[in-house]
Amino acid sequence: MKARSVLRWIGYVLLIVGMMAFVGPGLMAEPATYFGITFPHGDAAFADRVVDYLAASCVRDAFDDPEEALGPPDAYCEGCEGCDGCDTNAVALGFRLSVLDNRGYLVLEFVDNVLVDVDGPDLFVYNTNSHPARVEISTDGYSFISVGETVGYPGAIDIGPYVNADDTFHFVRLSDVPADEDHSSCPGPSIDAVGAMGRTEVVYTGEAFGSLELLPVGDLAFAFERSADTLLIILDVSSSMSETIDGEVKIDIAKSVLLDLLDNMPDNINVGIRIFGLNCRTELLTPVGPIQRAALRQEILDLEPRGATPIAEALTATADDLQAIADPQLVLLISDGIETCGGDPVQAAEGLIALGYDLKFHIVGFDIARNIPAREQLLNIAEATSGLYFDADNREELQTALSLVAPFSYTVYDSEDNVVYSGRLGTDGPQLPAGTYTIVIDATPPITLTNVVVEEQQTTMITVEQSNGGYQAEVEN
Repeated sequence: MKARSVLRWIGYVLLIVGMMAFVGPGLMAEPATYFGITFPHGDAAFADRVVDYLAASCVRDAFDDPEEALGPPDAYCEGCEGCDGCDTNAVALGFRLSVLDNRGYLVLEFVDNVLVDVDGPDLFVYNTNSHPARVEISTDGYSFISVGETVGYPGAIDIGPYVNADDTFHFVRLSDVPADEDHSSCPGPSIDAVGAMGRTEVVYTGEAFGSLELLPVGDLAFAFERSADTLLIILDVSSSMSETIDGEVKIDIAKSVLLDLLDNMPDNINVGIRIFGLNCRTELLTPVGPIQRAALRQEILDLEPRGATPIAEALTATADDLQAIADPQLVLLISDGIETCGGDPVQAAEGLIALGYDLKFHIVGFDIARNIPAREQLLNIAEATSGLYFDADNREELQTALSLVAPFSYTVYDSEDNVVYSGRLGTDGPQLPAGTYTIVIDATPPITLTNVVVEEQQTTMITVEQSNGGYQAEVEN
């Protein structure tokens, strides 16, 4: 089996700040036609960046470069030697040999344009062979919406039935649709290009995770999305959590990260913990209520992995866990496997929504990237409840994913390295005299900003953004 991962896009979106910059009239592209389809904005209509690529089995080197899917289509190669409808100017997704094998996928990003719902087809996939591709779209690169399957050069997709009229999307994920065995040199869909009939008046710059603003009077303030008042953590403690990652037992990593998370939560949050495993059982370890760090810490430390994986039962039980809670709620499920107790967790999640429960399950797939069936099941749970999905393959990535719950803390130092203020995004900041400061933002890894100048009657803006699987910050005066 051959697997190739170009880039894993991990994270979440808490606040979109300064996402768009207008393109000048002189940069607008002329219409261009490719194989019968005219794109009003020309070559700007096509995907610009590879976010992630995983080749399934049987793909030969000549067909495994995901960069070939960027930009406009090159050409449709008919009768290529050695394969049927393959082209070295395209990238193959591969063949899934069995249900335990990897499913090939490709995630692309539109940078200088967006995908929106227009009259007629909105998305065109230039697939050089006859194998259909499953198509999903996303606003943020983490939570995807399935919009059907396509085949052809190009194959057309109308996203209208699946989205709202004003929704915009920057990401497209293509994956193979299992069919008959295919041992050719470029099995599965062979993607040459992906074009969107969207607009080009915006340039996407990334997901902003919060902004720090110094007001004209010298106040230090943060613009940050308010966290949920109630958090229910659903943790997988099945026997597979006794496996190791980088020499550490997975349950020990989860315990450590959860304990750090508890230490960083605000004092006014309600927290509960449910676990599942236990020979196909689920248990409410701690009922939802005002945070009690000492008691929660001991409950977490006592956890031991055992049993199978009853995800469906755990999801169904959350309705009772939260039925008396009226405040904004966040349900965070962490699992390293697939349902193994006969339930259907996706159907369970859909059933809760059908009954009128206002729940969103945000899912963390822990050490699951190569277990494609399990990953898809968890992803589908998130999609069914309009939640977010995150991959976490090690301790650092799990910390990053769980920071969704606890906003970043920060510390302000004066020119003599004295701490003048410590706070957290989303809370009121201090009043600072004019001067030069160092600000350390407790992201993963930490971000240190030196020579941050605060001037009287001036505004200094610091924007923290997700970038290449981590975070970056920029200072604007």
